[in-house]
Amino acid sequence: MSKSEAALLMELLPKYSPFDAIDSTLLQTLAKDIQIKTASKGFSLFEHGDYDSDEYYLVSGSVRLLARDGREKTFNMNDNNAYFPIARLRPRMYSAVAAAPIHYFVIAASVLDELQRSSRGSENSLLMQETQQNAGSEGSSLLYEFKQELNSGRFVLPSLPEVALRIRKLIEQPDFHMADLAKLVNSDPSIAAKLIKSANSAMYRGVNQCDSTLSAIARLGLITTKQMVTSFAVLALFKTKSNVFQQRMQKSWRRSMMASAYCYILAQQLPGFNEEEALLAGLIHNIGEVVLLAYAERFSDLSSNEEQLDQLLVSLSGELGEMVLTEWGFSQELIIAAKESGNWQRGLETSGQQDSPVFDYCDLVQVSLLFAANNEPDFSIEVPAMEQVQAFNKLENRQLSGEQLQQFILQAQEQLDDLKLLLS
Repeated sequence: MSKSEAALLMELLPKYSPFDAIDSTLLQTLAKDIQIKTASKGFSLFEHGDYDSDEYYLVSGSVRLLARDGREKTFNMNDNNAYFPIARLRPRMYSAVAAAPIHYFVIAASVLDELQRSSRGSENSLLMQETQQNAGSEGSSLLYEFKQELNSGRFVLPSLPEVALRIRKLIEQPDFHMADLAKLVNSDPSIAAKLIKSANSAMYRGVNQCDSTLSAIARLGLITTKQMVTSFAVLALFKTKSNVFQQRMQKSWRRSMMASAYCYILAQQLPGFNEEEALLAGLIHNIGEVVLLAYAERFSDLSSNEEQLDQLLVSLSGELGEMVLTEWGFSQELIIAAKESGNWQRGLETSGQQDSPVFDYCDLVQVSLLFAANNEPDFSIEVPAMEQVQAFNKLENRQLSGEQLQQFILQAQEQLDDLKLLLS
């Protein structure tokens, strides 16, 4: 590297995060291994779904970010997040393609992570002053960093799987053909198999066995098909390639699966509730936690700091769940369920009185979690006593007692078992 190039980098790097928070000695060391590169229009930096090991910073020009579901946005130096890595989340949520000739530089993700950890935790001059000041007295810089990524756009919300989006859009068209819908469902063998299995389950079982997606759709109906397909697509998001967080993700999936099964069963006893909508509410109630766990994979220090990870999950899962479901175009009732189901005292004013006697899908999710915790020996979360939860107390307005609902759950055991099997 020439002296002029080195001087240019020393002037350029402090504009970018986290290089703006390190001392000149370390900056000079890093600059030796960094090279400003050029690329022509159409050059691909990375692809959707990649687990590559590099981070990309834009110096000039613009980059098109293309999501799998067709969404697109342009990243350039006028953006508020221009001095952060481009779409850093793994797996990559976008493909990044040069929209014009660009200049950029690359740094290994492992080096960047180590730099950020050192900046957060060291007692020397590498301490990130701004992060520490905004993190609060507990020094929870990860919490602050994640909020910064949300605000800056560096953290990209996941898209609902493509097939589910296409099925939802097709069903909403007034002139579509059932054969086209069946063909689209068949393009995802996993969803097709689960849909046929649903049609033949105790929930929808008819006189004859359904042996095709077309017959399954005819039995289930369009609204149920739409909701079930969405539910199966959401289930596909409960996965991780990180060995560190597999157990966490497994517990999150199990809680979601149990909540959805109990939501479906209880909704049958509550006028005004749709069973399939209730099932979906149970599945997505902790979607924010799923996305946060995917984010946490980037930080190896979280694998040994359960307390810090728990703080992150409690603080941000609801907020992120709201953002994800808003992005997906879900109903306000489901968005509220994802945002507030973790707040066991929701609906209370400071005076201690109920804010509203209306029992909604979020209340249904909370009550389902209570019954799941009491009926499933290996349920993964602790819950309050039923009488301490306002959602449970609201059932009195519907003249339903806990004993009545428990008895119904016992009577619906076959359906409950079918649901657990279907969602697994």
